[in-house]
Amino acid sequence: MHDWLIKGALLFDGKGSAPIEADLAMAGGVISGIGKDLGAARQTMDARGLFLAPGLIDLHTHYDAQALWDPSLSPSCSLGVTTVVTGNCGFGIAPNRPKHRDLLLKNLSVVEGMDLEALRAGVQWSFESFEEYLVALRKAKPWL
Repeated sequence: MHDWLIKGALLFDGKGSAPIEADLAMAGGVISGIGKDLGAARQTMDARGLFLAPGLIDLHTHYDAQALWDPSLSPSCSLGVTTVVTGNCGFGIAPNRPKHRDLLLKNLSVVEGMDLEALRAGVQWSFESFEEYLVALRKAKPWL
């Protein structure tokens, strides 16, 4: 028996093929079937008239700081993003030296259009090295 059965969705496969109307079954957190008449499931969703697609990957974000206080990484999760890449735009908040932290936040404030005081309040500097940043990130438990 499947855990989930999503019925009648317009299914995009992520490979560029034309979408098809199909059912999608999941068991144990993985896709266990695509097609029609896939059998019983613990939960069923009627998705007729809705799109179903693989999770999106956002290759350029500035979530380095936001991930520490906003585990939902809004709005990405609500838009179908399942994976994000951070720290690839020339600067990030790790690694850092205490004397450079305010400059890092000022840069982030300009790039993101965020209030500098909100950034100062949101980033708890419990790290200097990248390894320490990863520990802080794991403690924050971002959804992505």
